[in-house]
Amino acid sequence: MKIRPHSPISQYQYSLAIMAAGLLLISWPAKTAAQTSPVPYKHAYYLFLEGSGTGCEECYVPLLITQNALDQIAAGGRFEEGILIITYERDSIWQGKGKVPLFAAHILTGERIVRLEAKRYRYQEIGTEEVLKLLEHPMGTIPISRPRGTGMHPDDPSLADLIKAFKNSQ
Repeated sequence: MKIRPHSPISQYQYSLAIMAAGLLLISWPAKTAAQTSPVPYKHAYYLFLEGSGTGCEECYVPLLITQNALDQIAAGGRFEEGILIITYERDSIWQGKGKVPLFAAHILTGERIVRLEAKRYRYQEIGTEEVLKLLEHPMGTIPISRPRGTGMHPDDPSLADLIKAFKNSQ
C-alpha cells in the first residue's frame, strides 16, 4: 500500500504507530550524564570524628571520595562535590549518603580537618588498593545485620562507576 502525502491514515494505522513509538521509548536504554561520561574520582579519605562520638558512632567510619585532593580544593578556593559512603569499621559499606558539598573554607589542610554536615573530621587519604577492596566487596568480612543493599543514590555514580574510575586512575 502506497501512502500518499495527503492521504488520511486509518485510526488503526495511527494507533499502531503510537503503540510502536511508545514501545520504542520504553525499551530505549536510559543514559544519564553520569553514565555517559563518568567523573574521574581519584581520591578517597577515611574521616574520623573529632572528639568522642555517642554510642557506636565511631564504628561507622565515613569514606569521602573526591575528584581532586582535599589539599587542592582548599588551596584553589574552589567548591566541589564529593561522594560520602558510611562504612562499618572500614570493612564494609553500611550506607551511601550521596553527594556532599566540599567548600574550600571547610578544609583545614594543616590540621587535616574537614567539616561536613556540621561535624568536624580528621581526614586520612587511603590508597587505591584499599578503596577498591571496599568498593568491590561492599559486604565486607564482618558478619553484621545491615540495611538492604548499599543504599547508593540513583543519581550518584554507582559502585561500578567508582570502581572503574579508581582502576583508571592507577
